Amino acid sequence: MTHRALAYLLFTLLLAGVFAWIIAYYFSRKRYDRVEAPKHRMLADDDPLPDSTGSRREG
Repeated sequence: MTHRALAYLLFTLLLAGVFAWIIAYYFSRKRYDRVEAPKHRMLADDDPLPDSTGSRREG
């Protein structure tokens, strides 16, 4: 095995390890609520619902 092939293999293993660490870090149970909170904030309604009767108040 040449030095070049060995370097390529080690770099690939390093990238796979970093990727596995990122997945384990963000999908761990203790960080789940903190990671998912922005998604739930975006989907929450800020405005009150319109009148359900459909009538408009004109002044």
